[in-house]
Amino acid sequence: MVRRVISLFTRSLTITALLLVASGCSFRARGLLYTDTIQPLCKDLRATPLGLKRGDGSSKRIQIPTTRFDITAEWDSRAIGDIAKENDIETVYGCDSRIQSLLMGLWRKDTVIVYGE
Repeated sequence: MVRRVISLFTRSLTITALLLVASGCSFRARGLLYTDTIQPLCKDLRATPLGLKRGDGSSKRIQIPTTRFDITAEWDSRAIGDIAKENDIETVYGCDSRIQSLLMGLWRKDTVIVYGE
């Protein structure tokens, strides 16, 4: 009986550890007070030049969680085409994403950085 309980506990612990390791890649790093991360939006840039022009656009979001309803407001645009048009970029070579967050995501700013000619 004791061996059966230990075996069940060992299996449960192994499955839990595997689930935690497997799901670790899908979560973004997130700080409690402040987070600032930059990651590429375009994945395959091996021999691609970034160009001489750079532009960025961002959207802001405030999220107030309550017990019954989540109150969220988001404004501004981070569309790649709009950013390229505003900065006179005719050919887009690459893009980066920057996420800034305060107080566990209550305030968040998503910025898209566009590189091109």
